[in-house]
Amino acid sequence: MNLHSDYPYWMIREGFKNAFPTLCEPLKTDVLIVGGGISGALIGQRLHRAGMDITILDKRHIGFGSTSASTAMLQYEIDTPLFRLMEMRGERAAIRSYELCAEAIGKIGKLASKVPEKSGFEAHPSLFYASTKKDVKEIIEPEYKARKAAGFKVKMLDEAAVESKFGFRAPAAILSELAAHVNPYQLTQYLLKKLQKDGVRIFDLTEVESWQPLKKSVELRTTQGHSITAKFLIVACGYESQNYLPKDVTQLNSTYAIVSKPMETTKNFWYKNALIWETKHPYLYIRTTRDNRILVGGRDEPFYNPEKRDALLPRKHKQLEADFQKLFPNLLYQTDFAWAGTFGETKDGLPYIGSYNHPRTLFAMGYGGNGITFSVAAADILHDIIMGKKSSDIGLFAFDR
Repeated sequence: MNLHSDYPYWMIREGFKNAFPTLCEPLKTDVLIVGGGISGALIGQRLHRAGMDITILDKRHIGFGSTSASTAMLQYEIDTPLFRLMEMRGERAAIRSYELCAEAIGKIGKLASKVPEKSGFEAHPSLFYASTKKDVKEIIEPEYKARKAAGFKVKMLDEAAVESKFGFRAPAAILSELAAHVNPYQLTQYLLKKLQKDGVRIFDLTEVESWQPLKKSVELRTTQGHSITAKFLIVACGYESQNYLPKDVTQLNSTYAIVSKPMETTKNFWYKNALIWETKHPYLYIRTTRDNRILVGGRDEPFYNPEKRDALLPRKHKQLEADFQKLFPNLLYQTDFAWAGTFGETKDGLPYIGSYNHPRTLFAMGYGGNGITFSVAAADILHDIIMGKKSSDIGLFAFDR
């Protein structure tokens, strides 16, 4: 599956960082993780920390899939507003889903604090603004009340406050101090290289051709003809995970992103360089980078077709530039890199984590705009499933929800 156009910013900036071997012999392991992106890395790190014998493999070079195209905004808010998610899933499930993403930001921050130069992690606030006046009553106000009642620390900003703090005009907005961003490719490379040094077997350019779930194991075969026996299989290969299910559970969409040349300023572009996104769907989103660039994404299209997706990139690139300049006419935006990618969207905005039709074959997929934070939640939930622990979180993202 073609997941992104050539070449995403993170891959260009960091280059080919680490070499991993290709599997060339039969293998036995307790847990096999298929997917060497940020999801596989975070799940692998959690299971290895619990003392499990794990193996990670990817059909590409490590981190060259969706991870390299991710814009890596770490937010507890998901694509479905909390008040609407309550209507869809009930109050407890909705609030807990948001709480897990909030907890994930802290966990990633703690992990990244040990190697700040190798993660690109930075804490920033998040601004969710009303795209139109009618969105104030229909989205911003009920969302603010729902988050406030659930215990999240948020502030309501009126039009004057938005303009004062951020320099652009919007009818109203919700400001949250809990958010962050990260360099996803760099963090993935660091985590997997460290796991490799700790004895975890990691293979790239190794593709699973087939697998057969048995009573006490899963038997797999690679395209090179090598067999793998695992007590548990975890499929964490992003949006390609859909290929291993008998029915579609996610809608694949095309998305676009640009990143500017380094800007000539040493101060914040707006209030604490907050992550910015809007109520409109599909929404525009904006974040900064550690090297003083501004990343803008959005203009999504509801289809999966790599050729059609990439053909739209020149036009989408110009539209995203115009979207940014409309908000910030005094900041000259010069695009340095532009790319297109694929992302999956579920009906309720939540991921699928757990078994589909066999207890030893587990999935971590369908993340929408919260891939990295939901990967942290997936790591904990999959750990509990494998260890046979009871947890109320296990059913939150089940396939039969």
